[in-house]
Amino acid sequence: MLLRKLALQNFRNFTNQNWDFGRTTIFVGPNGSGKTSIVEAINLLATGDSFRATHVEEMIRLEAELSRVQGLFSLSNEEDLFAEKDWSGENDWSEKKDSLAEKDWLGEKKEATADDLKLEVMLTRGMVAGRRSQYRLFTVNDVRRRRKDFVKNLSVVVFRPEDLRLIEGSPSRRRLFLDQALSMLDWEYQRALQQYEQTLKRRNLLLQKVREGEESKGILSFWNTNLLEHGKFLQRERSHFVDFIREVIFPFELNIEYLPSLINEERLKKYADQEIVVGHTLIGPHKDDFLVKFSLPEKGIEDLSLLAYGSRGQQRLGVLWLKIAELQFLHSRIDYQPLLLLDDIMSELDESSKAMVLSLLENYQVVLTTADGDLATALSKKIQQSQLIELKSV
Repeated sequence: MLLRKLALQNFRNFTNQNWDFGRTTIFVGPNGSGKTSIVEAINLLATGDSFRATHVEEMIRLEAELSRVQGLFSLSNEEDLFAEKDWSGENDWSEKKDSLAEKDWLGEKKEATADDLKLEVMLTRGMVAGRRSQYRLFTVNDVRRRRKDFVKNLSVVVFRPEDLRLIEGSPSRRRLFLDQALSMLDWEYQRALQQYEQTLKRRNLLLQKVREGEESKGILSFWNTNLLEHGKFLQRERSHFVDFIREVIFPFELNIEYLPSLINEERLKKYADQEIVVGHTLIGPHKDDFLVKFSLPEKGIEDLSLLAYGSRGQQRLGVLWLKIAELQFLHSRIDYQPLLLLDDIMSELDESSKAMVLSLLENYQVVLTTADGDLATALSKKIQQSQLIELKSV
């Protein structure tokens, strides 16, 4: 499945804009031109949520009542889809080869063809034309869907500069990476995670009550059982995912070590008194972490911490490795290839590292952003079936 067209209405700084997409689409423009907003919009079609907005209203253009994000995806064979397209620089589609030529986006009532999938998210401020409305409305081929069903249609993997926190940030950021990847397509994992977090919250409250003498230690028995059941499942699935990551081939030699805070009956008994004193649970998946390491065989360097000894460029490559692994993991569970969204990945990379990244892009449909016009032009010449779209400051 491949992204063919994206249309935005009153989304962030865009009033009414649409773009056609190639195998690799490069957006170039200065800061504030909307590059990250385009990545955010595509991610919205996959997850139903924003990776940077705290409230829905932040995504709606000032003074607008509602915002709409539409994406049209081809269900045709991924290998052949773009082979027919002449990417000579024109940003339009042949009427014979693209049903979009007959579509009037953002307002058209026609249904998508059998080979198309049309996804739309409508965002409101809670009122439309004086009537109360949901803040998010989801449709698939113009048919309303619940968010739970909507997010099953598209998978994306996003790289943003903020993702360097996977290397340099707190363990909670790395746990979030594991949980988001595993929850995206596995409702059982998502349910177990929710149950674990609810149990953990309740158990911590009871630990405080036991400490204050308001409850006896025996009351923890039921919650210990729940914590063990869900905690062991989460750590087992996380361990399998880390094993998968470790096997992903990457031009830069990297490794990953899972650091679980193992949870079992013996350890719960061992830490029981300490937990009562501090008033919270000291072991379990909520304390897990992982460590990314790198090697330079030509220099005799093996398994050094990427955080402690890696350069900023090497750390970016480490994050990209994790993202490629996530993409391959998702692809192993679905019958289509997820979309790779790379927001400003090339900054702080030397020429050899940039070449390394380019070699990876050949296997996926990619949306890439950069503020460097010269770099964007060079990339568009080097990458086959690519197109360059220039954005202006708003």
